[in-house]
Amino acid sequence: MAKDSSKAGTGAQPAPTKNRYHHGNLRESLLDAALAYLKTDTLDNLSLRALAKTVGVSATAVYSHFADKTDLLIDLRTQGFRLLTEHLTRALEAQPKSSGEMKVRLLGHAYMSFAAENPNLFDNLFSWAPERERIKPECIEAGIDSVDLLRNAILQLFSDNDLPAGDYQSSVATLSAWSLVHGLTMLVKTGSIEGAVYCGHWPDTFSAAHPEAQERAFDHLLTIEIEGLKAAVAKLTP
Repeated sequence: MAKDSSKAGTGAQPAPTKNRYHHGNLRESLLDAALAYLKTDTLDNLSLRALAKTVGVSATAVYSHFADKTDLLIDLRTQGFRLLTEHLTRALEAQPKSSGEMKVRLLGHAYMSFAAENPNLFDNLFSWAPERERIKPECIEAGIDSVDLLRNAILQLFSDNDLPAGDYQSSVATLSAWSLVHGLTMLVKTGSIEGAVYCGHWPDTFSAAHPEAQERAFDHLLTIEIEGLKAAVAKLTP
């Protein structure tokens, strides 16, 4: 007599389900796994084979979505720029009625905090450059979005102070502000500031051991930058 399947014993196993990574979302799953990997390890140690093992698929399946590691890293740059833009936007949204000057300060501090929270992802954004022909349009667009936040803050800064600025002036000013913040970010990230403090070149208050004093010093650098921009904008001619 056939066994009644409705009365199967407790040891019965459920029917196997198809691996979800073969349902069209493998690419997204690999990118998510790569982002998670970079939370704890470096770009150098990231590999397609390791990601394949993480998500439970074959290396062949991975290579059907990414030609090589560079292809993966370029898509990670796109994701990284989007995350950076979201991080910067949240800083602005926390103080929605800010002046242009305050927005420049908020963006500067937010940029540094993003690098501190995501050091390996930050490296993928700024520590190497792929060949131009391999850069994808969506990566370029994602990068522009983050730059535009700073450019718009700079334009508001000039407007708040009745300072005329065309496209060239705003571009030079944006590059100048980014150069300061990015350079400071890299000095912090590489431990250069800590090394200079240890060697006695700068006061102890510049060290991360004194976070409030260090942040105040960094804000003073932004003051120098902002006042310099306001004073120089009329002299910036193409």
